[in-house]
Amino acid sequence: MTTPARDAIEKPAFLAGVFLISFAMLIFQIVQTRILSVIAWYYLAFFAISVAMLGMTVGAVRVYLRRDQLEAHGLASALSDHALACAISMPASMLVQFSLITTVALSVSTLVSWSLLLGAMAVPYVFAGIAVSLALTRSPFSISQVYAVDLLGAALGCVSVLLVLNFVDGPSTILLAAAIAGSSALSFARASKAVRERVRARNRFLRPSFVTAALLVLTVINVVSPVSIRPILVKDKLERAALGRFERWNSYSRIIAGQPVLQPPMLWSVSPKLPIDLKVDQVDLNIDGAAGTTMFQYDGTLGPIEFLRYDLVNLAYTLPGTHKAAIIGVGGGRDILAAHLYGVSEIVGVELNPIFVDLLTREPFYKEFSNLTALPHLRLFVDDARSWFAATPEKFDLIQMSMIDTWAATGAGAFSLSENGLYTLEGWRAFIHTLNDGGILTVSRWYWAGDVNETGRMIALATAALLDTGVKDARPYLFVARAQNIATLVLSKRRLTASQIGILRAEVERLGFGVLLAPDQPPESGQLAAIVASRDIASLNDVAGRGFLDLTVPTDDRPFFFNQLRFSKIPEAAQRALAGHVGLGVIAGNLLASGALVVILFVSVVAVIGTILLPLRGVTRNR
Repeated sequence: MTTPARDAIEKPAFLAGVFLISFAMLIFQIVQTRILSVIAWYYLAFFAISVAMLGMTVGAVRVYLRRDQLEAHGLASALSDHALACAISMPASMLVQFSLITTVALSVSTLVSWSLLLGAMAVPYVFAGIAVSLALTRSPFSISQVYAVDLLGAALGCVSVLLVLNFVDGPSTILLAAAIAGSSALSFARASKAVRERVRARNRFLRPSFVTAALLVLTVINVVSPVSIRPILVKDKLERAALGRFERWNSYSRIIAGQPVLQPPMLWSVSPKLPIDLKVDQVDLNIDGAAGTTMFQYDGTLGPIEFLRYDLVNLAYTLPGTHKAAIIGVGGGRDILAAHLYGVSEIVGVELNPIFVDLLTREPFYKEFSNLTALPHLRLFVDDARSWFAATPEKFDLIQMSMIDTWAATGAGAFSLSENGLYTLEGWRAFIHTLNDGGILTVSRWYWAGDVNETGRMIALATAALLDTGVKDARPYLFVARAQNIATLVLSKRRLTASQIGILRAEVERLGFGVLLAPDQPPESGQLAAIVASRDIASLNDVAGRGFLDLTVPTDDRPFFFNQLRFSKIPEAAQRALAGHVGLGVIAGNLLASGALVVILFVSVVAVIGTILLPLRGVTRNR
């Protein structure tokens, strides 16, 4: 296609504009998934992808219906104006997003809130959609060349955001993306002499050069200023202005480290035998506003960390013969201290999120506070645990994975959680493969008396993992202890001996907890008894799929360990929730996710009808 002669366009500047607008929009979209994961919940992160598609489509429809009107002053002018509008709307969209309550409640206000959110988030994409559509359909240059530059900008934007988030926070990255969009407007303006002259005649504050410079200054100010753009509500809770002494974002999460506090130790399953008046110095490490871990002060002696013996998640360390242990998910270093307390001579920690490792080894205050670098024979690796264990030639006496979940969406959005791959049959196959003969895999998950939920699926996964190794009967290899709300699995690569079972029982009794499953004790639940009695994975899945929740074995093809509520059971689960059922646990999260999906689906359908189908109705009638 060609453009009017009055709008002769310089190719390098035009292609630079296409590259920059695509580059900026991919940064914006990916950071939106992170921001949504912080202010709302992980299952809403895919909303950013949906809004991006909607907004870009609305922009393309606008070009289709009003292209002559859009090009009234020439192609380069239209491209520059809409890229500039995109740049200005990005921070405005973010501010509106931070000001909305994005929860799910039985109220019309929920629909209004989500509609406002969709509208605010979509505006930058509409402007970008107009610019990209014009560039692709009205360009005087080869369409394949323009499209290649568009794809290159998008691809590099995806890669760049992973790097940028390691240095600046999410809101500041949005401001940076807006500045890049502003530079796109500047490039489009420079692509035409007529547009350059028209821009010079504008008010200074509406010139692409001024807007771009202002956005860059705002980015720097937001990074260094203690009073910065940040969310007001996080996971339905008001967030204080000064949260802690450390905050950092990356593509996995937002981590906030608070000030040290002297208080009773934060343990996953506190034994009633723990001294009531015990208080220790500890730091709360918050992940995306909801999940968290704790960093305890360690002075190099074992006495002050003896309280770790009162946590059920450390049950497996009481078994003799553990000389080399691996920790999946280092977090604040609690499990590493536990291994050291129980006399493990060689400890390996594998942590996906580099922020935690930086806190423990580089940040001066937290490095000195945790003092983990003083532990002999400790090695820390920043890596995905699945990948690390699949590749390592090392063997371990014990592998611990206690309460590893972040509820944080990765930059990929959708249902992509960083912990998904840890709770699959293939993942546990890799872990068990690295155990010595007689080695132990210990995993802890949430438990509620009378409910077969996360703990039930953990037991199903453990049974399947043993059957996968060739074991005929899994029960002699499994021991599960329970506290009030935590269950700890001890999976042995060899049959548990009477001596080992006695040691585990004695420790559970000492802590004041109970035994849920043992080689000499079947579980009280008939469904769990049938699961551990299964002789092959097919029959196991058949039994696990019969209950109220889906307890079938997660695999890499379906790695959703935490999604257990069946669609057909939503009404029954809702009745349980309204009745105030105590043990809702994962059901409540699945219900909330389902409710959010229904709300988003409704709002999205209305938006698609109103912004795409209705405007195109007249066009389709004429064909």
